[in-house]
Amino acid sequence: MKRFIIFFTFLISFYSFSQCSYDESCTISPAFPNICPMQLPNATAGEFYSTDLTFWMPTQFEAEGFDVVLTELAVSQIVGFPIGLSAELSNPSMVFYPSENEFGCAYVSGVPFSPGDYIITVYVVANVTVEAVGFEIAYPTEFNLFLTVNPGSGGNNSFIFSPNNGCEDLEVQFEALVESEDYDVEYLWDFGNGNTSNEQYPSTQLYSNDGDYEVSLVTNLTTTETILTDFNISDVSVDCYGGDFEEFCWDLWLIGSGCWSDPDLFLKIYDGNNNLIYQTGGIGSGEYITGTSASWSNINLNLVNPPYNVEIWDTEAWDILDGLEDAVGIPLDIQISDDDLLGTYTINLDEGNHTFNSGCSNGNYSIYSSVVPVTTIENSEIISVFDSPEIETMLNEDSYTVFIEDESITSFQWYLDGVLIEGATQSNYDVEISGTYYVEFITENGCFGMSSALYVVKCADLDPSIILSCLTLNSNINDSSYDFIWYFDDSVYGSGITINANQDGYYYYIMSDEAGCLWYSDTIFFQVPPQDLDNDGIINSEDDDVDGDGVVNSEDDDVDGDGIPDESDDDVDGDGSCNDDDDTISGFMSIDDNILELISIFPNPSNGILNIILPDFNNVNYANVFLIDLKGQVVFKDKLQCAEKNVINIESLPSSYYILDLVVGDKHVYKRILIN
Repeated sequence: MKRFIIFFTFLISFYSFSQCSYDESCTISPAFPNICPMQLPNATAGEFYSTDLTFWMPTQFEAEGFDVVLTELAVSQIVGFPIGLSAELSNPSMVFYPSENEFGCAYVSGVPFSPGDYIITVYVVANVTVEAVGFEIAYPTEFNLFLTVNPGSGGNNSFIFSPNNGCEDLEVQFEALVESEDYDVEYLWDFGNGNTSNEQYPSTQLYSNDGDYEVSLVTNLTTTETILTDFNISDVSVDCYGGDFEEFCWDLWLIGSGCWSDPDLFLKIYDGNNNLIYQTGGIGSGEYITGTSASWSNINLNLVNPPYNVEIWDTEAWDILDGLEDAVGIPLDIQISDDDLLGTYTINLDEGNHTFNSGCSNGNYSIYSSVVPVTTIENSEIISVFDSPEIETMLNEDSYTVFIEDESITSFQWYLDGVLIEGATQSNYDVEISGTYYVEFITENGCFGMSSALYVVKCADLDPSIILSCLTLNSNINDSSYDFIWYFDDSVYGSGITINANQDGYYYYIMSDEAGCLWYSDTIFFQVPPQDLDNDGIINSEDDDVDGDGVVNSEDDDVDGDGIPDESDDDVDGDGSCNDDDDTISGFMSIDDNILELISIFPNPSNGILNIILPDFNNVNYANVFLIDLKGQVVFKDKLQCAEKNVINIESLPSSYYILDLVVGDKHVYKRILIN
């Protein structure tokens, strides 16, 4: 049967063609190319199917915000039809020209082989002209149509079943068609799956595995013959037959008791319609047996119309003239009184020996039963069960694409965490976010299935950085769904989107999500901003510059104002070096913390021009200067000449606060600079 369906489908696809017709009501507003109907009429597996599709192609419509003119519409392909169905377009070239006719059509026909729900995708390319600019562009789009193929019915002249094929765990219902009121019907089912039945309506059968199953039914029509083989009268009561003239009986004191004659016994048998169907010797024959007992063997009466009643009679017809009857050839029986009914019994049709007793007569009879075949009907059919493949969801880690591989699958629908992904109807899907991915699919045989669930970790493309705000460090990503761990000089410092910094050093953070993705911020050098309580230019918590000369002291020990604190001025030659005996004849200074405080940096705030005056250091000719922005990034660097006034141009930097890091030898001088 399966081969016949496939061959029939091939013949239809190859030889048949019927011109389609279009539906002019297939329009939408606002205007846009359309296909009708979206839901095709249902089909039935194994039965011929045909319907028409209508293409509406308005010459003008709006696409992507532009008014366009549709010059032609090309159907590139139609995929997803169940096996056995195909479409033929009204234009064999598969190209429509709306200027000639805004409507086109396609004729869908064939014999679908497999039941199921199918998604048919029509891919088209609309060639349009953008009116505003006159450009011609190709505008590809697609339409999804939906078709349900219902299970077909298989069968023959003795049984039917539905469906006739399907996917694993297929449930099939059966019904035997042969019934009879005249005969007994025996059903012998073999379902091919290890189960059998004797019922006309057997229980639903389950076919768990794929393959072809042969189902057979033998229907036996039989009849049960019930035969009365013999009938025996053991005794009849004189009280029931005596007293007639023919069997006159007496009971006298002097001569005793007796009868003139014994009864003349015969039988009558009536069927369920009260028709006389049997009489001993033949109906109307008058044959009898004289005596108080009688036996009839080899009756062999087939009892086909129960119930049956037996009457035992004593005939009163005289046989005194039997010899004369034989001579003249005519009956000369003389009957003076009526026949005596000696009992009526209903025959027990059960096989075996049965007794009877009515008071007037008693005895027994025998019933024999046998089953006789009438006819036998044998039929078989094939049920095809298709594989529902177990599909593994796989991940291409190079492209971060989930995909499945099976050539039998024709329809796909991807899901993320159990939620349908719109438009994800191909065999692969590009992962955008972490989650559990799987695909529901339909095979070419209409089998529905679901691939294994695969958890995919896809880290978002994030660029975390640090935003400074006074003593606060902030992440540029303000999303509490992430975890933030901050580090200070490579040690864990804190957590959260924001932290407070109270030490000079290097800061960064690591951001993570529940999927295990990690993002690293840039590393910044953060210097706690200086605090000048009395605005005297000296950073301190208490004002220790007594006389305001810029030297921190409790008493003014700079006697001569040369910048060297001492009780007596030991700077003999005024070169800025404190000594008892002036041995800095050359005038060079050694680098120490006090000398570094003599570096001049001005103006501050600056409009973009910054002056830096360095003293003449011993064995150091150059110093390096760095400007660090509020993000901790170095935005400017230069090399400065010692013992000179250095002018640097930083007009290109935006207005903001900056940390100036001046490196002389192995010493650092930090200064906060404001550029307006």
